[in-house]
Amino acid sequence: MDKHADTDSQWASIEGGGPGHPRIGFDIQRRLLQALLILCVLSSLVLLLVLGIVQWRGLHTQAFLAAERATVVAKEHADKVFELDTSLTGRIGDLLAGMDDDGIRAEQRKIHLKLRQMIAGLPQIISVAVIGKNGDVLAHSRDYPFPPLSVADREYFITLKQGKQESISSVVVGRQMQRQVFTDGVARRGENGSFLGVILVSLDPGYFLSFYQEMLPGEMHQSLSLVREDGAILVRYPKMVNDVANVSASSPFMRGIGANALVGTTTGISPLDGERKIISYRRVTNHDVYVVSARSLSHLWSAWLSYMVLAGALLLVPSSILCGIIIFAIRRVKDQKVAWQYWRRELALRHKVESDLRESQKFEALGKLLGRVAHDFNNCLMVVTTGIQIIRLKRVPGVEKQLEAIERSIKSGEQLTRQLLGVSRRQPLKPEIFSLQMKIPEWQLLLFNTIGAARCHVDVDPETWPVCVDAVEMQLALINILLNARDASTPDGSITLRTENILQRSAGPRQGYFVCISITDQGSGMSEETRKQAFDPLFTTKEAGKGTGLGLSQVENFAKAAGGYAEIESTVGIGTKVSMYLPAAESAILEKSDAQSLVVSAPPLKPLSILLVEDNTDVADGIVTLLETAGHTVTHLTGAADAEEFLSQRQPDAVISDIHMPGGITGIELAKKLNRRFPALPVILISGYAEDLQAAIKDGFSVIPKPFTLDSINRQLAAQVR
Repeated sequence: MDKHADTDSQWASIEGGGPGHPRIGFDIQRRLLQALLILCVLSSLVLLLVLGIVQWRGLHTQAFLAAERATVVAKEHADKVFELDTSLTGRIGDLLAGMDDDGIRAEQRKIHLKLRQMIAGLPQIISVAVIGKNGDVLAHSRDYPFPPLSVADREYFITLKQGKQESISSVVVGRQMQRQVFTDGVARRGENGSFLGVILVSLDPGYFLSFYQEMLPGEMHQSLSLVREDGAILVRYPKMVNDVANVSASSPFMRGIGANALVGTTTGISPLDGERKIISYRRVTNHDVYVVSARSLSHLWSAWLSYMVLAGALLLVPSSILCGIIIFAIRRVKDQKVAWQYWRRELALRHKVESDLRESQKFEALGKLLGRVAHDFNNCLMVVTTGIQIIRLKRVPGVEKQLEAIERSIKSGEQLTRQLLGVSRRQPLKPEIFSLQMKIPEWQLLLFNTIGAARCHVDVDPETWPVCVDAVEMQLALINILLNARDASTPDGSITLRTENILQRSAGPRQGYFVCISITDQGSGMSEETRKQAFDPLFTTKEAGKGTGLGLSQVENFAKAAGGYAEIESTVGIGTKVSMYLPAAESAILEKSDAQSLVVSAPPLKPLSILLVEDNTDVADGIVTLLETAGHTVTHLTGAADAEEFLSQRQPDAVISDIHMPGGITGIELAKKLNRRFPALPVILISGYAEDLQAAIKDGFSVIPKPFTLDSINRQLAAQVR
C-alpha cells in the first residue's frame, strides 16, 4: 500500500470538508474578489483608452489648424511681396517704353539711378536689372557702369524668350553679386509682340527666412517653405542639413496640387527628411509659387505619449489603491483558508515525516548492521581460509575433495558478504583482470534472463583486450543498461551487446587504448535534452514508481572509477546506444604472466621477521600459523600501543596490522605514525570492514581485504620488502 495514501485522503477531506465540519465558501469569496479586481483593472484601462482617443483627435485637429493658419499668414505675406514686384516691373516697363537696346545703353546712367531709387527701402529686393533681347545686361540697379555680362543661358531668360510673360527662377548664385537669389522676370515685348528683353527683379531668400522664423520661433516640428509649382524649393525654414533643391513628383505636396491646384491639406511622408507630416499648401496669387507648411506627426506622438503617461500616472494612484485593497482582501481570504486547514494538514504532514524518518533510520541501522555482520563474517572466513591453506601446505593426504568443497563454500561466503555490503552501500571496488570474451558467455544467463534471451544478440570480438575492473560492479552496470533498453523497446525489439577495441588518439584523459562495451536498442530514442540529463542521479523519464533514476548514474560512476567514461548516442524514433569505454589492461596481463612465471621458476620468498597486530585471536592464530608454515618469523600483538612499544626496541622486516581495532588507535593511525618514525618500514593493512579499506586506500596504504590467501600476502610482502 502506498505510504502516502493516508496523506492524500486527508488532503481530500480537507479540500472537500469532512463530516462534522462546516464548509466555508472561501473559494466563492476569492472568485468574487478576483472578478472585482479584474473589473477594476479593465475599467481603468477602458478609461485610459477613451482619454487617449480623445486626446489624439484633439492634437491631430490642432496640428491641422496650426498648419493651415501658418499657410494663410505666409501666403498673405508672399502675395504682398509679389504684388510689389509686379507693380515695380510695371513702372520699369513704363520707364523703358519705346527704347531699344542701344537706347537703353545710351541712357544707362539715368536708368541705373532710377532703378536704384525705385528699390530703395525694399529689403526683399536685392537688385533690378534690364536684360536685352540677346541676354546682355543693359542696366543694373547696383553698379554703373555695369560690366559686360550675359544671362542668355539662364533658364528664366530662355523661358521668357520662348513666349512666357513671367517666370520665377530657382535659387541661383548671382554672377556679379555672388550670393543666392531667386528672380522674378517679366518679358518686354513690342507692339507687334516681338521679344525686346527682360525686366529682372532679384529677391532675397533671407527676407522670407526671417519672416518665417518670426512666425515659428523655436518651433522644430513645423516648417514653412516657398515652392515653385514644378517642385523647386525657393525658401525653407528651418534650413535642412543637406540642402534639397527639388521636391519629388511622388511627394504628398505634388500629388496634392495635382488634385487641387489652389489650396489643400494632406498627410504623408516628406521626401526631405522621411518623417510623416501634415502638409498644408496655398498658391500665391497670380504666380506659379506655393506657400507650404508641414508639421511633424512624430511630435504629435511625443505629445500624446507624454499626456498618456501623465494621465496613466494620475489614474494609477486611485486604481492602485483600490486594487491593493482587493488584493489584500484576497490574501486575507487565502490566509483564513490556510488557517482553517492548517491544524488538519499539520497532523497529516507530521505523520508522513515521522514515517519517513523511521524508514530512514531503519535503513541506516540496517546498513550499519549488515556492514558489521559482513566484517565479522569476513573474520570467520579468514580463520577457515588460513586453516585450509595450512592443511594444504602440510600436505595432509586424503582430504583434497573436502578442501575443495570448503573452498567453494568460502567463495560463496565471499559473494554473500559482497551482496550484504552492496545492500548497505559499503562495497569497495575489487578490480581484477579478465577477458570479456570469456566472462560475457558466463554472464549471459544472469544478464539476459530478465529481459528475454531470444531478443538479445551478442557480438564479442575474439581479439578484445582484457580489462581490469570490478566484475560484480560491471555486471550491475550491464544489467542497468539492459533494463533501460528493455523498457525503451517494444517486446519484439532487438537488443545488441557488442565489444570492440578502440584506440583514442585525441589529446587529453581520453587518449589511449580502450575496450568499448556497447548496448544498442531499437526503442523510441531520446531527445537531445533528455540525452544530456540521462546520467544525472535521480533523473528519470519513467512513470512514478517505475524508475529511480540511479541506473545510468551507476553506469557512469563505474566507468569513471575504472578510469574510463560512458557515452550515449540516441535518435528519436530509431533507438539508443549506450557505450562504456574501459581502459585496456594488456600491460597488467603481461605483468601478471611474468610474475607467475617468476613464482614458478624463482626460489620462494626469503624468510622474514613480521610483526602482526590483530585483536581477534582466532584470526591471528591462523595468520601466524600460515606465515610460520611459509618460513616467516611472526610476532603477534593485540593492540597499536603494544606495537609502538615493541617497535621502539626492535624493528622487523614488515608490519601487518588490522585496521579496525579497539583501544582508540586504528591500524591507519598506527601506519601513519610508523611512516613518520620508520619511513623504510613496510606496513600492510588488512580488514574485513569495507569502509576501513576505502579509508586506507584513500591515504595511500597497501591493503589486503579479508579473507586472503598466502599467495596474496606473499605478493604484497615481495613488493614491499627490498
